[in-house]
Amino acid sequence: MTSQKKHITLAYLNTLTFACIQMVLYTTIPYIAEKTGVVTANIIGAISVGSFIFMFMGPYWAAKSDILGRKKVLGFGMLGMAISFAFLASLFILNDYLPLWVKISFVFLSRITYGLLSSAIVPVSQAWQLDLIQEENHMKVLTKNSMYLNLGRILGPILILFKQVNLEYVIYGATIWVFALTSFNLFSKHTHTVVQRAQVDLKQVIQNWKKSFKESMAPILLALIFTGFVGILYSFLGSHIKEALHITGQEATLMYAKIILVLSILAIAFQQLSITLIKNAWKPRVIIGSIAIVVGTVIMMEANTSGKIWTSIFFISVATALIPPAYLTLTSRSEENTDKKNVFGKKLGLASVAHSLGYALGTGLIAISMKWHLVPESVMVLLISSSILILSAFMTVRIPSSTKNEFSGQA
Repeated sequence: MTSQKKHITLAYLNTLTFACIQMVLYTTIPYIAEKTGVVTANIIGAISVGSFIFMFMGPYWAAKSDILGRKKVLGFGMLGMAISFAFLASLFILNDYLPLWVKISFVFLSRITYGLLSSAIVPVSQAWQLDLIQEENHMKVLTKNSMYLNLGRILGPILILFKQVNLEYVIYGATIWVFALTSFNLFSKHTHTVVQRAQVDLKQVIQNWKKSFKESMAPILLALIFTGFVGILYSFLGSHIKEALHITGQEATLMYAKIILVLSILAIAFQQLSITLIKNAWKPRVIIGSIAIVVGTVIMMEANTSGKIWTSIFFISVATALIPPAYLTLTSRSEENTDKKNVFGKKLGLASVAHSLGYALGTGLIAISMKWHLVPESVMVLLISSSILILSAFMTVRIPSSTKNEFSGQA
């Protein structure tokens, strides 16, 4: 295996591990609450705090990796995730000896550490992949990155559906694995050309960030709205299934787990198909994906049978497969590259902010809608999906493919 293949495999492995560990946490929230006495509200509150910190630290680490090197910063990110899960593992190891307030503190320390350090993993891993691959294949490499994220997301539903798995040992195993990957990131050899920086000018730094945002405003906005839709889908789908199909909460939970599992598998299949058929062209991706998300949403909101629910998931999986690689590739484009600066980290850091903010806004909007009944939930979901279609249409008209055939479809 060549050095380039080893490095890109490691970058993919970091992405896969991040998604796996996240789903392990979300899957085991009820188990952690039951076994440790830390109520679910406290765990969710800690997750919210970590996500808030994550939103601000992602761009910092992403830009920092342009200077320090990708693998070193990835090591810091994985170290944060390892420490985060070490706190969770200690809840079970010391469960009989720790007072409740210490357990709650450990949960919050876990997520604060996650927000401070683990926010580096996804944008820096993506930037490293772009470093290693020629520009004309950036869409392909980011599509594969998204495939590895979806592979990671499969783990959580599997743990729910196969309840005989000892979730406590899953947490221990996850902690050990992340520590091992951290060591490999930090201590294995990797050559990186460090860019020499002049004295920091805060005004210039702010201007550079503004320029990066202005260059990538449309794809960043698409990232924000699309992630908002995902946040709504994940938080709203379970209750929608329960009401639409008139089933029990337990039945809805199991069906929800199956849906997330199938959604991730279908997304991987469509992403592999897109690499073969669409290749590096971004416009067909956003057009097909945005139409599919509207069709899937309409079917889901009108569904009264499980067959219609599964049909809607088929269409939504198409959007999940095609849209994220397109907006990530567009975000990474920069006029700054003309002076040989490495700005992939900084540009993808902006996408990281959009992801975190979009997810928070999406879950917040649907929560307000469900609590205050100002706007029906179905209308809220349709508005978000329709806005994705409108923005995608605008982008295909206003944004050129590329003068370098970067998105022309040439492999």
